[in-house]
Amino acid sequence: MKSNLTPLGPKADKDTVRRSNLSLVLRAVRDEGEGEATRAGVAARVGLTRAAVSSLVEQLLETGFLTESGKTFSGQAGRPGTALKTARTGPAGLGVEVNIDYVSVCVVDLAGTGRVRLTEHLDNRGTPPAEVLARAAGIAARTLDSAREQELYPVGVALALPGLVSGGAVRQAPNLGWNQVPAEELFAAALTSEHPGHQELPVRSENEANLAALAELWFGGLERIRSFLYLTGEIGVGGALVIDGELLRGAHGFAGEIGHVVVDPSGPQCRCGSRGCLEQYAGQAALLRAAGVDGG
Repeated sequence: MKSNLTPLGPKADKDTVRRSNLSLVLRAVRDEGEGEATRAGVAARVGLTRAAVSSLVEQLLETGFLTESGKTFSGQAGRPGTALKTARTGPAGLGVEVNIDYVSVCVVDLAGTGRVRLTEHLDNRGTPPAEVLARAAGIAARTLDSAREQELYPVGVALALPGLVSGGAVRQAPNLGWNQVPAEELFAAALTSEHPGHQELPVRSENEANLAALAELWFGGLERIRSFLYLTGEIGVGGALVIDGELLRGAHGFAGEIGHVVVDPSGPQCRCGSRGCLEQYAGQAALLRAAGVDGG
């Protein structure tokens, strides 16, 4: 008899499960607060046995993701637990934002604290994409040097870009004049050139409003707000939708791109090719014109 059931896909192996549990424990320690987390407390929080959590914690200590910081007292009977903290040195993340009139780079430690930040104001409009991304890689290389002085070693790059981003490329960024630009590939190559002799870092790219919305979800004090519309307004207008704690991408990955929603079909021409987009009324240039201020 033929089954109509759809295959569920390959089962998760032991390594996959362990990596997931390591991430779960690390996040629980970070969420608990500096010096407040213990093995017993983490076990209660994540729903794993104390023995399993102890094994995972030991691995995180050995690999430099966690540190111990003395004893903590719960006020209850029993021995005090050893306090756990996310490491202030070692593995970190590198964030690179390429926008229309600036490039900003930061290094963030495992606790989510920004430790190094460099920003340069640059007019990137009309500049070849490879040149813009090479500039960004140069700033990133200097940031990495500063991070190393603090014993921080980023293990990956998040590249935030304005416009429609998918598959490692900028499909369209009207305000930059970019179309079909392989941003991840160009940036990775430029960073390797600017930072020779060091480990190549994996690069992931995303729309800047999407990343900002996720930052608000994870670090912005919105623990009880799981669904919201996030709007950005600089030279362009952007947006992102978070539904039940998940980023809503839509059928083509571009949900939330509110700046190019047409609000008046007979309105002014937009850089994207349409007429009367929201950006033509609420973007920075439009607001300056309405206020009688010279945009230059």
